[in-house]
Amino acid sequence: MVKAKMTPAQIKYELERAGYTQVRIADEFGVSQPSVNLVIHNKGTSHGLRCFIAKIIGRDVTELWDIKTNPTKAGRPDSRARQHAAA
Repeated sequence: MVKAKMTPAQIKYELERAGYTQVRIADEFGVSQPSVNLVIHNKGTSHGLRCFIAKIIGRDVTELWDIKTNPTKAGRPDSRARQHAAA
């Protein structure tokens, strides 16, 4: 049975519980607030930012979004994801 992914509202709620706003995430990750919003709504494909958000709320990134496995497509893991995962 496939577990349903979290909705954007659920992700935002969990971020608020962890004391994070989209602006704080943007500042800490070094992107714009609209970029954070796009990722939360699964319209942005920054895997590094997805991993950062998942880490904040204590979930695996695959619980939040479907992650593409084809490395030639957008949404693939990149070096920034490894940098932030190690932090």
